Amino acid sequence: MTVQVGHALNLKIDRMGMNGEGVGRLDAGQLAFVADGLPGEEVTATVTEIRRSFVRAVATARQRTSPARVTPPCAVYRECGGCALQHWNYAEELAYKEDRVRQALGRIAGIEGPPVEPIRGADDPYGYRNKGQFPWGGNASEPTLGLYQRGSHRVVPVPSCAIQDPLVNEVLAVAARAAQKHRLAPYDPATGTGVLRHLLVRSSRAQQASLALLVAAHRPPANVLQDFATDLLAAAPHLVGVGINLNPGNTNRVLGPQTLPLSGATHLFDQILDMRFRMSFTSFFQVNPRQVEVLYQLAMDGLGMVDEIWDLYAGVGTLAALASRHARRVRAIEVHPAAIADAQVNFRENGLTAVTIETGEAERVVARWVASGQAVPDAVIMDPPRSGLRPEMVDALLALAPCRLVYVSCNPDSWARDVAALSPRYQLQRVAPVDMFPRTDHVEVVSSMVLRRV
Repeated sequence: MTVQVGHALNLKIDRMGMNGEGVGRLDAGQLAFVADGLPGEEVTATVTEIRRSFVRAVATARQRTSPARVTPPCAVYRECGGCALQHWNYAEELAYKEDRVRQALGRIAGIEGPPVEPIRGADDPYGYRNKGQFPWGGNASEPTLGLYQRGSHRVVPVPSCAIQDPLVNEVLAVAARAAQKHRLAPYDPATGTGVLRHLLVRSSRAQQASLALLVAAHRPPANVLQDFATDLLAAAPHLVGVGINLNPGNTNRVLGPQTLPLSGATHLFDQILDMRFRMSFTSFFQVNPRQVEVLYQLAMDGLGMVDEIWDLYAGVGTLAALASRHARRVRAIEVHPAAIADAQVNFRENGLTAVTIETGEAERVVARWVASGQAVPDAVIMDPPRSGLRPEMVDALLALAPCRLVYVSCNPDSWARDVAALSPRYQLQRVAPVDMFPRTDHVEVVSSMVLRRV
């Protein structure tokens, strides 16, 4: 029988795939990715999509249920696209993520029996995120905030998010009422009407305070904005500052080019491994303050005590600052001016005089340093974007040949690809998965590579 959309299939789920989908096989051998299916389950699933080599389906009934299935604590979990694994026992989730790192090394880098350590799981897989990014939905008379349904741009109203810090949820709970009061309409990309695009909220564990950033298609009248900010500050006791980001373009990007303060503070401070770091409205900062200390300590363990370290994707300077305890000199590179401004503040706040940061794309700056005859660093730290290292960066590292590379990644596939590209000159010494994003299908990894002896 030819499978068609809408058909019901009886499937056995063999393993977990990405995005929280169970994986089974059709009789003809095609893979079936089944939403709400767990390994070991036998399900009836309705086909929702057909491709040449696989189908997608949604489990509608279970003839056999996995003992690892749990009840999600979030009321909108099955609609919202923010989490993928709330229906799975956390211990099973951790084992899956650890194996995902190991499988990536075997499948992509061709490394059998890799030195992968047991994953570092979270003490509590909920309430950890210090940053929330919520799209607006509804209309001017009844605006809503939430998250996109998976695979769509439909906003699912989320009154409280189970993985967010309570301080973020505090703002989420009151922001829509403040927008409604001041007749601030959600932006409609189809018609170009309305104002509100997103609300970004970030919190500080150390300060027990939060910031809110209203992302708007254009700037409303000043008195309306000021009254909105005043009401939001009054309604959320731990909120200390409100700003606006203007994003007028026809784009899927969340943030636009201009960020302006409206009322109160413009930044927060938090602590990582006894150092103090500043977070502005839009600067990058790791979203899990509990697990980031585990992650960064593992990165520091891979450095040893050396003379000079380079940090190639510095962000707000967290790794560069921490690395200063391991070297006489640290040189950092970052492309975003707002992050550099925060990094310079962070270095001053922590009394660091032997850490410098340069503006530019890492690939270009490293090429310039190498061309100018700069001394080869003893170690390099890298925490690149999800896409991993560009080929020119890999070539530069192979030519430069520092003794040690410490690579932090949120994408095991691009990381494994880069490990393979670096392997002609580097030996993979240590791999430590860290669950930075519990209840999602993402996993972070820290690895150390050492220069091979010729």
